[in-house]
Amino acid sequence: MERELRNQSDEQLVQLILGGNEEGMRILVERHRPFVLTCICQTVQDRHLAEDIAQEVFVKVYRRLHTFRGDSKWTTWLYRLTRNQLIDSLRRQRRGAADRLEPATIVALPHQDEEAMPEEWVIKRERCEQVRRTLGSLPDKYRTVMVLYHMRQRTYAEIAEQLQMPVRTVETRLYRAKALFKNVWNESVGAV
Repeated sequence: MERELRNQSDEQLVQLILGGNEEGMRILVERHRPFVLTCICQTVQDRHLAEDIAQEVFVKVYRRLHTFRGDSKWTTWLYRLTRNQLIDSLRRQRRGAADRLEPATIVALPHQDEEAMPEEWVIKRERCEQVRRTLGSLPDKYRTVMVLYHMRQRTYAEIAEQLQMPVRTVETRLYRAKALFKNVWNESVGAV
């Protein structure tokens, strides 16, 4: 039974879950947890917080699954839900906690053996931190297209579908994002 479920498309699993198949939900979570965590970790550096938000996302998925109409791909619906949950969680954090989150940052540090080449590790780490700060300073609409295009390696058409906007808008935002990134990068590197 499980093998049959694993071969189902996301949309087929959604229909099975809506029909009462709990195992389908487990497979859907298993299948998309890495995607959801990646989306969250592009903004949140704290792995535990990211895990908590991912858990909230899948609770919301279960509760709102009936609202998925199939007008877009299931992953597009999941991305939107993840993004909205992330925004809600960050707002709650900022309002309620004394320990405010750092500004939105992107780019996970490369996994390295810190003892292997300490000088190279430090240089890579500093460069990653600089990229994080620079991307974190961009407005959300530009940061999102930069991450999807350069880090997630999505095509213009895929980004347009995911963000529900025309391809031309994606091209324009990416062009402006690159120019803005370059300006901020040059200012910050020159200031160091």
